[in-house]
Amino acid sequence: LGYSQDRRAYHPREDFFFDDVFFRWLRWLDAQCADDRRWELVFAGDALDFLPVDELAVSEYVRERNRRRDTLDLADRTQVVRYWERQFSTPSLDERVPKAVQRLIFEDDILDGHIQLEPRSREGASAQASRAVRVPAWALQLYARYLPDSLVGAAAERGEWLLRAPPSLDSAAPGIARDAGPGEDQAAQRLSSRAASREDEKGFEQRYGFLPTPEKSAQKLAAIYRGHRVFFRALAWFTGLGHRVVFLRGNHDLELYWPSVQERFRAFVAHEHAAAFEQAATYGAGEPVSSQLEERIIFRPGWFYYRRGAFYVEHGCQYEMISGSANPIRPLMPGNPWLLNPDVGSLGVTCFHNHLENQFPELENEANYGTSLLGLARRDPFRTLGMIVRHATDFVRMAQRLWLAGQAGPDGQEPDADDVMHYAVMAGVEPAVVRGVYDAGAKPLLLRERLAWLLFSPQGHVIKLLGLLALAAIAAGLLALWYLVITPALVGLLPGGLWFSALGPSLGLLAQIALWLVPPAAYAWLRRRLHGQETDDPLFGAATRIHRLLRAEDPGLRYVIMGHNHQPNVRPVALRADGRHIYYLNTGTWTPTFAEGKRRLQTLGREVQFTFLRLVQGARGYEANLLRWNDSAGRAEPQMVPPDVA
Repeated sequence: LGYSQDRRAYHPREDFFFDDVFFRWLRWLDAQCADDRRWELVFAGDALDFLPVDELAVSEYVRERNRRRDTLDLADRTQVVRYWERQFSTPSLDERVPKAVQRLIFEDDILDGHIQLEPRSREGASAQASRAVRVPAWALQLYARYLPDSLVGAAAERGEWLLRAPPSLDSAAPGIARDAGPGEDQAAQRLSSRAASREDEKGFEQRYGFLPTPEKSAQKLAAIYRGHRVFFRALAWFTGLGHRVVFLRGNHDLELYWPSVQERFRAFVAHEHAAAFEQAATYGAGEPVSSQLEERIIFRPGWFYYRRGAFYVEHGCQYEMISGSANPIRPLMPGNPWLLNPDVGSLGVTCFHNHLENQFPELENEANYGTSLLGLARRDPFRTLGMIVRHATDFVRMAQRLWLAGQAGPDGQEPDADDVMHYAVMAGVEPAVVRGVYDAGAKPLLLRERLAWLLFSPQGHVIKLLGLLALAAIAAGLLALWYLVITPALVGLLPGGLWFSALGPSLGLLAQIALWLVPPAAYAWLRRRLHGQETDDPLFGAATRIHRLLRAEDPGLRYVIMGHNHQPNVRPVALRADGRHIYYLNTGTWTPTFAEGKRRLQTLGREVQFTFLRLVQGARGYEANLLRWNDSAGRAEPQMVPPDVA
């Protein structure tokens, strides 16, 4: 959410304060580029963060939505039509709604089937004149996005349009399956279920922020733009000089999937174009080449970017059970093409992390999330536990809904053959490669039927409770057996004797103390073993699997690149006799991290790394170097990484 001009301060949950640093880095990149060449800057996922909540935007939207609910009978869609006729003409002062909120409410009404839009016909124009309004261009675009077939043949129509109440809900709501004849009862049941789901969604949004529909995701991007205008200005200057920018999707910016978000992103960059070159004139940094943003700002489909003989790059979230998308090609909610299907980890960020970070702003910057949460629990157990319990019900209910949506759909949530074939064409690879890369990832939690059933079904809740009680009973029984039976018995085995009669009591006491310390020592040893297993980079194993998958058909591929865990890294995947080894590289993060055990090695004593991977094509192919931008010195330097754990 960045810097607020109104508050003259950064948002308290902001983690990226380096828009100007980013601009200076791009200027250095341009200076390093030969006149006849251009850079391709690839963001390896999570360039943007759509998960933090803009509370002001949500509160304005919820306030208007609740006011409509209290003053209108939304079941009477004629009243909804009258509402929009007033909004599009001359609303009273107390009913006037900001355009951003209008867009969100209009999207709701389209998705709920509350409204229809049609061009004003020439026949009967006088009869329609009293109800005809000039619908703004943004409303036409929204309507055409969700119901394109309804405007076929009307593109040439100019002037006023008519708003009307649809004759029935299922005739107007987009994306709802419609049956006829014997299936009418089934269709009505689906519509009723859909209406109930929409009500749940609205309650969830009031507590946790916008759900990822196309327009609400675009509004989130608008909030990012307002807080980081210099970042967009830097991209406007960079692309204006002919360089290209490529975005991959990660788990925090899954909403880049929506074409409307991509269009809005390019519009924001274009809006900063003039200011970018006015600012650039102060340091004599080049003249614009062109502003063809469709060619210069590219949003890759799917989840990886593969250039044969050069590199393979993806974000890396697909290798975590809770962060991987069930369908990274088409991440839509089964049965609802206008709502994204987030991973369970992102749902946890929405329900827990945002609220925890309000109380503990350093949470996201301390090592990994699990370690930080345990640290909070130790420092402030009651407040941390209370906050988790307070939001657990909403988290479980929404996670259960995501799981049930996949269970109810005929094809589930995984990519189907059409998805794989479509993505293979766009990515320029064989379908077997797409399927192989997908299968190389960790199976997302929502696709693990037994585990998801245990975690999210009502029966699973009962089993979990009984299991926890059983484990507690077993643990208590084992401790009682050890301390009350085994320890006294072992101490009693100490032999008697003349010399022992003097030392016996002391040795017996020491033996008893040692035996009492066995359970906590065993627990500490087990924790160290588990922690040791976690310290190795799991993405290295993923890179090894990707290399095995691609090496037969692409022996020139040397670099498998990822990000996600914020840990910059370089490790050989395979060694070659000619010295042209295969490498796994991790691009790290530009947000502050406080990894105490690795601070000197990873950041040269600094808390911000500004790491990037530079690939330059030479006579023998691409050569890659993991670097860090030294903003104070205005140069790039080699990045230090900790020794390999493996």
